[in-house]
Parts: sequence; structure tokens; C-alpha cells
Amino acid sequence: MNEFKKLGLDEHVIKTVEKLGYKTPTEIQEKTIPLVIKGEDIIAQSATGTGKTFAFLAGILGKLDVTKGAQAIVITPTRELAIQIDKETKKFTKNTHIKSSVVYGGEPIRFQTVEIKKAHIVIATPGRLLDHIERGNLNLKKVKHIVLDEADRMSDMGFIIDIKKILGYMPKEKQMLLFSATITKDVKNIENKFMKNAKRVSAKVHVDKSMLVQEYYKIPENKKISLLVHLLKQNLFKKSIVFCNTRTLVDSVEYNLKENGINAYKLHGGLEQRKRTHIIEKYTQDKHSCLVSTDVSARGLHIDNLDFIFNFNLPREKTQFVHRIGRTARAGKTGKAISFITTKDKQDFLKICSKNKFDVNLMPLPEFKYLELKKPSKNIKARDTKGSRRRNQFDKRISEVKDQIASARKKESDDDKEYFKDKEKKFRKRQHQDRFKNKQKTRNKKYIRK
Repeated sequence: MNEFKKLGLDEHVIKTVEKLGYKTPTEIQEKTIPLVIKGEDIIAQSATGTGKTFAFLAGILGKLDVTKGAQAIVITPTRELAIQIDKETKKFTKNTHIKSSVVYGGEPIRFQTVEIKKAHIVIATPGRLLDHIERGNLNLKKVKHIVLDEADRMSDMGFIIDIKKILGYMPKEKQMLLFSATITKDVKNIENKFMKNAKRVSAKVHVDKSMLVQEYYKIPENKKISLLVHLLKQNLFKKSIVFCNTRTLVDSVEYNLKENGINAYKLHGGLEQRKRTHIIEKYTQDKHSCLVSTDVSARGLHIDNLDFIFNFNLPREKTQFVHRIGRTARAGKTGKAISFITTKDKQDFLKICSKNKFDVNLMPLPEFKYLELKKPSKNIKARDTKGSRRRNQFDKRISEVKDQIASARKKESDDDKEYFKDKEKKFRKRQHQDRFKNKQKTRNKKYIRK
């Protein structure tokens, strides 16, 4: 605990640290917290799981004035990470008057507008934050601290234009903290344009090689689901994440695991936000379950006691591999990362391993029952996709109206038909009479002129 006191933290933060049971600061915390307290701009290069959230929160909290409005803004690439940071913030601001608000897309903006005006710390995704700023919902005059978390990820997701717009609205006198796993061109551009004499800090990749066992199977694409089911059934009482590259593959793998009696959840960007939040809560509470996910879960999400990581596909971005396997073997606990590698992927996979100096064991294929990867039915997909509820309601209403029109036409009596025919004849007669009258008028005018 003395090590945390040496960093110059606020007394309330140190008490919270004692309650949470933190013993020693991580490398990134030791290097960044004193600089944050001094008010320096920082570019910190560190991977997921290194304690970045505490690193920037600990230094900022002691500087906030409760009588003023929003003074710190934390920008994150995903909604899940924003929610995660908000939870951590609420742990440290408990029993204080400091309030935090989380802002992201997929939720009603009017409720967020009320909360954002009361908050001292605003945690947000770029798109929705920009929306609030342009609507005038957020007063930026008192903002002194800006944090860009997972800046390289935001760049990869195409948020860099939004971030530059947001930073353009901010006051000139501010402290900027930028955290990134890799220093890209976009990160350097932000440094040159918006930061003053930024201090560079780096921490080692947080993958404990002594605690992590890495294995891979050389297997054709059509047999991957069979091997996955076989391995998960052997470890039913373990917690695991299966990483896939696409949403459709996540849907298919989760469906097939459930069909084979495995307790599985799925997570990807196509799900409604409420459902995503609900799935994360259920999965974290469930001790023996499997989460099938895209790279949404690779960075930022805090999931304890993970035993297995399965790479169903090799990630498209090679840097993501380290973030995936870094979800396990944490806090002095052992973990295992298993990759399914096709002949096409083998060369790229071995390059990643040699670059990061990973010891990876090639495992012989066990005997398993062949299973075909079935696609989930359209009805199941429709329930889960974003906005599907509204579309279904709209489709139902249209079908109801069509049925009403069809039934009304059937009930139409012969008398009604004759009535409408008579009306039509009268209308045609009037039209004919009007035309005849108009012709006569034009003739009369011509006669008068002559």
C-alpha cells in the first residue's frame, strides 16, 4: 500500500484501493499516475489488462471540483468498454459527490441528456458524444481532462474524423491522456495537432508466458466445429471465449454449440445494446459457460477467471491475437489459448508467434465425431439483429391492414357495387357536360372578336 501512497494519490482513492485489495501498482500505473497528477500530456503504449483504467482515473479524481459540471471526458471505441470504465469509475467515486455518466449509441438520447448535465466525468463512444456536443447538450467550458482509450482501435474502426471534430470543440487549456496498444499514424497526427510536449510511456505486453499454455491444431475449415465441440465437452466446468471473425460465424457457432448441449452465449456488434449488456452480465455471473464473440471482447472487457481462449479463426489484424490471448492467465492464474489453424493461416500464425516469442505446441488431432456447421434459422436471427423488433412490428401491422382490406372487399355486397357504378356514371356525365360548356364558351368568344 505504501507504493500507492508514493505515487501521490488522493486519500479517498488510497482508501478505495485498500478496500478493493490492490497490493502493488502495475508498470503502466507507476509510470503514468505521477505524470497525470502533474498535469502532463501523456501517450501511453500498453496492451489490454495492464491497469490503464485505474492509471488515468486515479490521477484525475483528485483534481475534480464538485461544484462545476463536466471536467473529464473519456472516449472509448466500444459501448462495452464505456460501460466497463463507468463501473470502475463508480467504484472509486462511491461515498463522494463526484458523478459519472456513460453515453453511447443504441439508447434514447433524451435520457442521456439529463444524466450528462449532472456528470463530472463523461465516458462516451465518439459518435454519440459528437451528437451531444453538436446538439448543445454538453457544456465543454469546464473540461480540463480528456482521455482517449484504445486510440488505435478507434482509428481502425474509422472514428478518427469524429475524434478530431470532438477535440476541435474542446478548450485549448486541457490535459490529454492517450492510451494505445500501438502507435499508428493517426495517433501521431493527434499528438502533433492537439497535444503539448506529450510524455511517452510504454509498458510490456501483459501476457504472462509462464502462466499461459498455448496450443494449436492444424485442421481444415469444415472440421473446426467438430473439434471445438469435442474440446468444450471435455472441459464443461471451465469458462471460455471462442473468437470468430464475422457476426454470421458467431451466430452459427453459438447455435451449433447449443444444439450439442453446451452452455453458450454470443456477442457481436449486430445485437441490440440492451441485449449485449444483458449477455455480458449473464456470462460474467455464469462460472461454467462459453462466450462466442467477435473481437468486441478482445479488448476492454473485464472478465475474471477465464480458463480457455479458442481462436476459431486467426484475426484479420495480427495485433489482435495478443489481445485475444491476453484475456486469460491473469492475476497469477493459469490459462490456455488454443488456435485452430488451416494450411492457409499457418505461415501467418507462426510469424505472430516468433515475433512475440511465444512457445506454441502443435497438438495431434483427437478422435471426434464429425459435425456439420449448421446455420441458424432466419427466425432466430431476426430476433437478435439490431432494430429487428421494430421491423417485425411494422411487418405485422402491414399484414393486419392487408387482411382487413381483403376481408372488406369480400364483404362488399352487390348493392354497394351498383351504388359505386351509378356514382361513377354521374361523375362521367358531369365531366362530359363541363367539357361541352367550355367548348361553347370558347366559340362564343371567337364570334364576339370577329
